[in-house]
Amino acid sequence: MSNSYIALIADAVASRALPPPRRARLQRALRSAIPEFNRRWRTALAARFAVTLGDEFQALFTTARPVWELLHEVHFRFPEVEWVVACGLGPIATRLERHATAPEVDGPCFHAARAAMEHAKRRRLLVGFGGFVPALDPLASYYSALYWSWTPRQRRTATLLRLGPPAFAAAQLKVDRSAISHLARRMAWPLVAAGDKMFQAALQEAL
Repeated sequence: MSNSYIALIADAVASRALPPPRRARLQRALRSAIPEFNRRWRTALAARFAVTLGDEFQALFTTARPVWELLHEVHFRFPEVEWVVACGLGPIATRLERHATAPEVDGPCFHAARAAMEHAKRRRLLVGFGGFVPALDPLASYYSALYWSWTPRQRRTATLLRLGPPAFAAAQLKVDRSAISHLARRMAWPLVAAGDKMFQAALQEAL
């Protein structure tokens, strides 16, 4: 393995605009999810997930493999807010202690992730990259533009279809399979899925 890592920062955009009770519920749900995230992606972690600013969390990965799934997992689990996920590729500058959490680590990969986060917010992107191959940038722009072109129901459907089969989406939305098929046709889902494969392939080549 190289000495490069992937620092990931995920931020709940505009969460401060939520009514205080709703924001408190979001923060509780996020804190509750962190132990599961640490178990689920433990083989890819160099430093564990941890909440940093109440509505933001960080992780440090040895591979880009979890990024795609995590991007959609946060939209699935916490749909009351929009999320921006930023990744920075590079080395670390601090010693990596056993059982360390990501906020305890620092270095160029985290600086790249923070810069990518600010860039993504300015351009209304859902995902941003710093230190990666340039080919990821147009894919992130396309992915985000497509998301914003959909209705809220289509966005939710897309998240569910990216995480599981149509039956899973139907169960979560409490509709029958024919409704999912209709939504997928209106969204030109085969083309979306083809674009998703290109995006995932580019991510897998990151390390």
